[in-house]
Amino acid sequence: MGIYDREYYRDASRGSGWLSGAAPACKVIIAINVACFFAQKLVGPDFNSWFQDNADLVFHKFQIWRLLTSTFLHADPFHIIFNMLFLWMVGREMESFYGSRDFVALYISAAIVSSLTWAVFDPFDSSPGNNAIGASGAVMAIVVLYTMYYPRREILVMFIFPVEMWLFLVIYLGYNFLQMLAPQQGDNVGYSAHIGGAVFGYLYKVGDLRLSRLEKMMKRRPRLRIVTGEPRESSSSGRSSLGPTWSSNSAAATRPAPTAVISEEQFDEIFDQILVKIARDGKGSLTDEENRVLEEASRRARNKRSERI
Repeated sequence: MGIYDREYYRDASRGSGWLSGAAPACKVIIAINVACFFAQKLVGPDFNSWFQDNADLVFHKFQIWRLLTSTFLHADPFHIIFNMLFLWMVGREMESFYGSRDFVALYISAAIVSSLTWAVFDPFDSSPGNNAIGASGAVMAIVVLYTMYYPRREILVMFIFPVEMWLFLVIYLGYNFLQMLAPQQGDNVGYSAHIGGAVFGYLYKVGDLRLSRLEKMMKRRPRLRIVTGEPRESSSSGRSSLGPTWSSNSAAATRPAPTAVISEEQFDEIFDQILVKIARDGKGSLTDEENRVLEEASRRARNKRSERI
């Protein structure tokens, strides 16, 4: 039985609604941004004044919620369209890879870091005391992460010119960095937020800052290790046995830890649990041991196919 044949996997991808199927978290984030944009137009300037980023209000009035809420506001239709278009282009694949829960944590963290970066650099701007809104910094973190995985993918600049992602990112970030170093009077683009989001995306990939991984590190539970077994001669029946074994890495190193051969039913149960985890959190959430179980399952499947030939 393949992964797409499992009942729980079919349930996870079933449905034709906009908020069901692939990348549900990415869709929800886009929906929240769109809803906030309409709220801005209905309520008026007061809506922005409650939630936009402002260095003085963040650092002196401790209104830290603005670091997140400001990233769901946008200045005009083109501002939100381009941000949400880029988010959908790269975010859906990153959510599929990391899983919805880790993707949401990634997006929120990138939003806060990018807003904080802008607030830190605002006093050094040519016109300090500005307000900042927009999801560009958070989206930039996702774009950098996407580019690190798929540097050769192409993007249509102006919907016409194909450019590989790595080149697009180098040119875009280079321009933002130069503008941040020499700000122009009256320029209303938050270049420092873009740079902050980009740096966070890079560190997220290099440091593997997934929420699920950090939670496991904090728990510090002893883990079991999968070891691919070699053919062994049974002392009682003379038959050889193949298969992975469970061994505890918390056992004393001075004496060998006891091992036991996992039966086919036990292995299938472990494999099913891993498939559930992939469907829920994405393949990127798997540990090294769980990846070895997948490799072992693949090897067993190949052996079965070769036996039928």
